[in-house]
Amino acid sequence: MSRRLRVPMILFLSAGAAAFAPASPARADGPATAAGRHLTLDEALRLAEETSPLVRRARAEREVVAARDVGASVWFPTNPVIGGGAGPRREGPPSSVITEKGVQYFAHAEQTVEIGGQRSARREVVSRARRTAELRVAVARAETRARVRAAYVGTQLALARVDAATQREALVTKLLEAVSARVASGASSNVDLELARLERGSAARARVDATLAAADALARLRLLVGMTPAQKLELDAKAAVPATRAEALPTLLGRAQAQRAELAALASGIDEIDADITRLHREAIPSPTLFADLQRDLPGQFFIGGGVAIPIPVWRRQQGELAIARADRTRVLEERTLVERDVALEVERAFQSEAAQREMTQLLDREVLPAADAAVTLMTEGWRAGKFDLFRLLQTSRDASEARRLYLETLGLLWESSIALDRAVGAP
Repeated sequence: MSRRLRVPMILFLSAGAAAFAPASPARADGPATAAGRHLTLDEALRLAEETSPLVRRARAEREVVAARDVGASVWFPTNPVIGGGAGPRREGPPSSVITEKGVQYFAHAEQTVEIGGQRSARREVVSRARRTAELRVAVARAETRARVRAAYVGTQLALARVDAATQREALVTKLLEAVSARVASGASSNVDLELARLERGSAARARVDATLAAADALARLRLLVGMTPAQKLELDAKAAVPATRAEALPTLLGRAQAQRAELAALASGIDEIDADITRLHREAIPSPTLFADLQRDLPGQFFIGGGVAIPIPVWRRQQGELAIARADRTRVLEERTLVERDVALEVERAFQSEAAQREMTQLLDREVLPAADAAVTLMTEGWRAGKFDLFRLLQTSRDASEARRLYLETLGLLWESSIALDRAVGAP
């Protein structure tokens, strides 16, 4: 075989092997950029929890709920009331020789006290509300962690596609140079040259598309972890296939019912309403008002006394507030039933999706990718022997590249399903 024929054969054999070679470690801005900040998944999760709007709003709401304890802890429901008055007093008719006159004054003080345990009931309501707020923070953290994990793995796969597209473009460029040399020597026609140019343009377009997709994935990841748009990132090595789960669907459904923070928050909300109903019942108990009086009518006439005033709960017994609280409790119970059903469906869908994507990923990895690699090798040998033309060789190489792209896409779908299943069962 002539040296001119041997060079393209070597290039295409290398191309077939490179099409299925593992992607190089992920880089933030392509292979030509300088290394940036290395961001691990754990660090990304930590940064996201610190900067996530969902978590920050939930924590702020928790502080608002905790502040309610200040008002709930006061010992007296109202401020003391102090009143008084003074003025001249004269007793007896004007024509009488004996008259009594002097300055009359009086003072009155009163204070309402609670005797039905209303203060402890108010504090219990705040305690239950604080527990609900804590669970809402946990819901926000779980949602944020799921989003960050999906964005991190998606960025890893997007960068892997950039590496694969860049390698293929470089190999096609070398092939174009080899074909140009053969055309110049008369060993090939201009048809092969144009086909090689067309293939290089297609490879360049694929590389640009992959670069844009990776840039978009990096932008989303920076946004989630609170980094500046221009900051370069280096991620961990490429995403491997998620570990196979040992739990069956019934086990996962049970875990979801026990671990989902949304369900726990709804249950805590029901406890909070129960505590509020108890508070309303206790506040219906009359709160007596203790009062004391001091009065001077005329010199030598003093009155000091005190007493108790008790409102009689005839017309107002917290009927309206209790009716609203009971209706709200029924609403939350219904909401919890609906959410439990949604959680079960979410777990089932994610479980089935993960199983299907895992099967497809294994099929591509074990059969499709090796078959595509072997096809490139055989086609290259046939082209070297003169059995196949350049067009069929290019098509086989294109199919091999498409198989690699399909594998990475399916791996991404598998990761999305796995993350969705973890989120559905309430995994940390």
